[in-house]
Order: sequence, then structure tokens, then C-alpha cells
Amino acid sequence: MTRDSPRAREQDVWSEFRRHNIFFDGPYKDWHSAKAASDGYDAPAILAKVLDATRAVVQGRAAYERDTVVFTERSYSHPLLAWLLYVASRSDLRLRVVDIGGALGSSYFQHRSALTHLAELNWCIVEQLHFVSAGRVEFEDAGLSFSDNLDEAIDRVRPNVVLLSGVLQYLEYPDEYLEDLLSRGVKFIIVDRTAAQFDVAAASFVQHVPAWIYSASYPIWFLNAHEMQASFAMHDYEVVDRFQPAGTFGLVTPPPLQELKRWGIGVTRAPQQHEWPYVGWFLEKLES
Repeated sequence: MTRDSPRAREQDVWSEFRRHNIFFDGPYKDWHSAKAASDGYDAPAILAKVLDATRAVVQGRAAYERDTVVFTERSYSHPLLAWLLYVASRSDLRLRVVDIGGALGSSYFQHRSALTHLAELNWCIVEQLHFVSAGRVEFEDAGLSFSDNLDEAIDRVRPNVVLLSGVLQYLEYPDEYLEDLLSRGVKFIIVDRTAAQFDVAAASFVQHVPAWIYSASYPIWFLNAHEMQASFAMHDYEVVDRFQPAGTFGLVTPPPLQELKRWGIGVTRAPQQHEWPYVGWFLEKLES
């Protein structure tokens, strides 16, 4: 029981929820509006936190990291690992990856222990320049390299697979970027952890990250999966597998407010209250 009004209680719940969870504001009328309402991806706190997390992994103090959050127990993304091993099995146990938006090696370090038996493991991350500079100084070795240019990365590695894990939704022009990548004809493409849904038109939002991870906000697209699959088909890529990576995204009502609704107590309706699973695809270029 509380003496607070339902409206005051609702505001308290939202404030507490936003202190501890990633949340999204929107939709905005366009990308530029979302960008103007956010801090952006180049906030210094982001790189600093990624550096600390990756150092912990490399030094053996953590098993892996994802979005700067460190995990002490070994775990794999099983769909991603399965398709990486499949690509290697089709290429004489040689795996050459161009990892677009791969931070300082999130997927590489998470899965490397399951790939060490391969005849070749060559992994190049395409990232923002300040990430590339930091990666080259601290983490680059015979198997891992960094580049801020997709053309350079492809020329260097000659990839048999391109990985886009949780990256397309953070690009200003994701459709154009995807079209350009598909036009290059790399045999296999893995599109992982993508914020896309089949029943809602693409729209731009602002993603807010709580301070316990790092305090930042940046624009993000909720993409349309049907449009993406149409692009795959137009460039003669077969969807070999569509899978559901771990995690969800979207606008969700915090559990305490769901409880208020069940008791019939009025709660302000947001324009949209949906939560979706991420989408992943494994693509193979058809022979012409």
C-alpha cells in the first residue's frame, strides 16, 4: 500500500527502471532527430569501458565480454559458432572473417577457444578509427587485425565469411550499407543480433545505456526484416538459416507497471509497447 498517487508511483517506477536497464525513446521522425537527441557513438566513456572489458578477457580475468559487460563463465553464441565452423568446413578448415562493428574483438575472443584447431584463423574487425587505433596498439596479433575501411579489410583478409553482429541498426544508412556489402559477393554472410521485426515499418529511436554499463545514448534503427530479406534475394543470397539470437529489444512496460495494469490502476499509455527478439540470418551466395 502507498499514499502516492498512481501517476507519482508510475513516475517512480519508470525512474528506477531507467537507472538499471537499457531503454529506448521514440519513435523519432527521422535519424537526424534521433541523433540530435542523443550523445552519439563516439562518447569517450564507451571506448574506455570497452578497453577495460577486453583487457580483462585477454588477461584471463573474464571469460568474454559483450557490449562492455564482462562474464566470468565461458559461453558461446551457438548459432554463430555453428555457422563459423560450417564455413571453415567448406574451406579446408580455413576461416577468414571480416567482422563489421566487432568492437575490440568481442566475438573473436568469445569464440576463439573453439576455433584454435582450424588450419587458419584470420579475423579482421572493421570499426571506428579510435577503436582501430586502440585495437592495433593492445590486441592485434597474427590472427586478429583492425581496419577502419571495409575495402582494406576485404583486400587484407580475402574473407570467406562476413559477420555483422548487432551493427546494422546503428548505421545512419543501413539499407545502403547492406546493399553495398551484398554486392561484393562474399560467399557467406552472417547477420547476427539485428534489431529487426517483420510486422512493423522501420523507425528510428534513441537507445539509452544505464550508468552501471556506461552512461551514453545513441540513435538506433528498428529495422524491417522483410525489406532486409528482399535485399538478400535481390543479390542472389539464399537464407540458409534464420535464427533467434539471445536478447530482446524494444519498448517494454516494467513489471511493476504491468502489475498496476492488472489491478485496473491507470497507467499512461506509451505510443508503442512491444518487445521483440533479435533476428539472425546465415546467407550463402548462390552460384551464377
